[in-house]
Order: sequence, then C-alpha cells, then structure tokens
Amino acid sequence: MRIQLTALLLLLSLAALTGCGGSSSAPYVSEIQASQLAYGQSTQFSVVGSNLGTGINVTAKGCSSFTTPAAATSSGSTWNCAVDAVGTGAVSVQVSTSTGEVLLSKTFDIPAPGTPVVLSIKADSLMYSKSAQFTMTGYSLDKDFNVSTKNCKGLALVSGGSSTSKSVTCNVGAVGTGAISFEAKMADGAVLKSASFDVLNPQVKMVTNLGTLTLELNPTAAPVTSTNFLQYVNDKFYDSTIIHRIVTSGIFVAQGGWLTPAPAVQPGQRAATVLEVGKGLSNTRGTIAMARSSDLNSATSQFFFNLADNTALDTANGGYAVFGKVISGSSVLDALAITPTSTQYGLNDFPNQSVIVQSVTQTQ
Repeated sequence: MRIQLTALLLLLSLAALTGCGGSSSAPYVSEIQASQLAYGQSTQFSVVGSNLGTGINVTAKGCSSFTTPAAATSSGSTWNCAVDAVGTGAVSVQVSTSTGEVLLSKTFDIPAPGTPVVLSIKADSLMYSKSAQFTMTGYSLDKDFNVSTKNCKGLALVSGGSSTSKSVTCNVGAVGTGAISFEAKMADGAVLKSASFDVLNPQVKMVTNLGTLTLELNPTAAPVTSTNFLQYVNDKFYDSTIIHRIVTSGIFVAQGGWLTPAPAVQPGQRAATVLEVGKGLSNTRGTIAMARSSDLNSATSQFFFNLADNTALDTANGGYAVFGKVISGSSVLDALAITPTSTQYGLNDFPNQSVIVQSVTQTQ
C-alpha cells in the first residue's frame, strides 16, 4: 500500500512538470527578421517562434504606422511599418507577453539615404531688417540641394554644418502672417521641405533722460523709411544724441537724430532716402516721422515726434513721411512739450535743458 501511494505521487509530480502533456504552452520567440531596411521605405518584420497565436505584443521605435497585415499563427507573425530613423540601432523591435514579459528585442541599423531628406526648418528670433538664421535638420544634408527664400535677402550658408543639420542666414524684409517663406528642393525641382514664418512689426525702445519710449514701426506702409531708421538704430547711431529742436507754435514737434550733447554733428550719416507719403499714415500726436530739407528726397537720420495732431504736415511742402508711432511712454512726449527753449548755437527752438537720447535698441 505504501509502495502504490509513492508511485502515484511520483506520477502526479511528473504530470505537473510536463504540463500534463509534456510541452509548455508559453509563447517563445526565437528570432525577429526584417526585409528591405531603408529610410522612408515600408519594411516587414517577421516574428518567429512557437505558441505565438495570441497573447503577445509587438512594438517598434524608429518605425511609424506599425501594423500587422495578417492574423498571427502559432509559429510566427508579420508586421509592417515605414522606417523613419537613420543610424546604428535606429530601429528597435520588441516582442513581449500581455503581462509585459519581454520575449525578445532586436535593433537594426539603417543607412543614410542616398539623397537629402529635410525633416524640419526652424528659425531663430525673426526681426524685420535684421539677419535671421534658419536651421534645417534631416539626413544626408551634406549632399547638394537648393534653398530659396521669399522676403529674406542675402541668403548665405553658415559654415560648420553636418549631414544632419545645415543653416543659412538672410535679412528679413517683410512683416505679417507668413511673411517669410523658405523652401528646400532638389536640382530637378522636387521639394524636400517648405515652411513659412510670421514676422511682427518692429519695435524700438528709446531711453532718454526724461523716460523711456517704445515705438512700433510700420514697414508695410513705409518700408524704405522704416528700414533706414532701423539701420541707424542697429548701428547705435542714435545713442548719446540729443533732441535739438522743440517747436510748440504752429506745429508741435520734438526733433532729434543729428547732434551729440557737445553739441556736434553725429558722424555716420547714411545716404538720403526717397520720400514715402500718401501711404495711409498721418502726422497725428504720438507718431514719428522723418525730418528733411526742402528737397523732398533728403531725409537721412533726423526724425521728429508729433507732440500734437499736425495733419497739415501730411501734404505741406510735399509732405513728411510718418513711419511709426509711440505705443508706450507718452508721458515723455508730455515732458518734451513743456520743455523751455531758446536760440542757442545758432539754432532756434533749442531746449534750455539737455534732452539726451541715451540709447535706442530694436527689441522686436
């Protein structure tokens, strides 16, 4: 009786070890295979093993739109995806159970494509009339392709690019929604990537000993005048100059952009610009316009603030070009309007106390 009981226990133990059938039902993966591994191409992965009919998960990195084209069998399954990465181990495939147990993972190397691929185009701070840098990222960018821009002049390649990154610079010449367009394409015209960028109206901060003004320019209505003024700003021409004329009779203006506190003529004036009037801008209070001589096309560096509505200046003697407005710091205009003046240094309406433009900076 004892012998029979021992034998029975032994049989039960063996049955437990063999799963009552001598073979395990747990899924097993012996290999993950791939065909046609190339960037941008659809490829098929085959998962090979046993007991793979149900209860397994397959995931991939570096491969998009991962789908299975047919029902899995107990010995394997196939999966399709589009390769979207390049490099050593760029694509990885992992097979796991429904409980998260990893059965097998494998990585695959993807060679660089034979022709350039541009994945993204990004721009640094875009300011009207300033140089901007556009950076392209992708693959095989060390091979030849063409870049073109709209409303951004002086396109130049930045040195130090690589097969995955290349940058160019150009000078922003327009404002508005989608003002700048950028396109990378092959010599045969095939477009690799295109993008558009918004550019805000330029703003300038003018710091004076009476306070700080913020100006917003309007290059859409007055592109030549706005660009001319910003060139002086970015050259630091206006730093440490004075408001040399304040008129509060007939017209109400405060004029600057010519003299140093010495006073002496500030060196560095540029060539005169053409007159831009009749563009929908008016010499109303708080606007900024260009001063000039009797010659219509003689404006260089001198500007004036309208301290009151001087709409007669829109047409008087051919008109005076408005190109922007004060958007903050109107108290400075109020202070200018009550500054006493006299004739000094042979100049009428010269302020009795120095009104110094300490710095002028483009901030947008």
